[in-house]
Amino acid sequence: MIKLEKTKYESKEKKDSKDGKKWKRWLSPTAINSYLRCPRHFYLSKIKKIKQKPSIHLIRGIAVHKAVEKFYANKMNQYPDMDYSELRHLVIGLFKTEWEDKTDSLDSLELTVDELDFYNWDSQMMMLNFLDDFVRNKGFSKPDPVIEKTLFSHKYLLLARLDKIEKQLLPHYIEDFKTSKSMEITEEIKRQMGICSLLYQEVYKRKPILGVNFLKFKNGRKIIDLSDDYIEGLKHLVLEIHAKTQSEHIKDYPCKCRWCHKNFDIMKDSKDTKKGKGTNAIS
Repeated sequence: MIKLEKTKYESKEKKDSKDGKKWKRWLSPTAINSYLRCPRHFYLSKIKKIKQKPSIHLIRGIAVHKAVEKFYANKMNQYPDMDYSELRHLVIGLFKTEWEDKTDSLDSLELTVDELDFYNWDSQMMMLNFLDDFVRNKGFSKPDPVIEKTLFSHKYLLLARLDKIEKQLLPHYIEDFKTSKSMEITEEIKRQMGICSLLYQEVYKRKPILGVNFLKFKNGRKIIDLSDDYIEGLKHLVLEIHAKTQSEHIKDYPCKCRWCHKNFDIMKDSKDTKKGKGTNAIS
């Protein structure tokens, strides 16, 4: 459990605010989880701006999220009278378009045809699970949700992108779509959703219900119940990580995962920097 007592980081934040100083960069749930998992990963991604090498899980996750986003953008949630088999066909088509758009990235992975076919099929099943969940939860009778909304807190220099918000009815509900192979509510997921709740309460002045939809599974939706104490603890954690990520020196960001050299194209970035191609600007 996150401790709630005031810390030196909270005191520093108040002092910096008084002196007119600000933290150097915005934080997000992804950035915070990245730092806690491996400070070096945070440094390479958020400070050096080195792109992470593509992976099938990242590419597939983006394709599925884009397809779900287009489901609502194309107003398919307003097709209650459409034949269900036709709707399933259209939903699969949304994903196929996104998958085909990522052909170059997929080819760079050097996976076998059978491996690519499996992830393609597996992702299509996720889209059908999404559709089944939408119908089961009476999605056609609900007002249009807000899709892919980014919320900001200037107080904490914090932002988060919410996959779906249902705020036309009470209580408000926010949901995140996951393409992971497990339905486990990990500590990283709890932190992510807690930060989303923190931002939501600051922007909309309401505490939302938090949901995660694990698309790999039928009935994959789970509600996450986080206490007010947990959310309060996250505020202190955010301030602590701000304080720990002001340095721009690599020595202050030790590698804990032992995979950074494989996950980032460090050598390519080094060559580009020497040639003047990379600026590595700090956000």
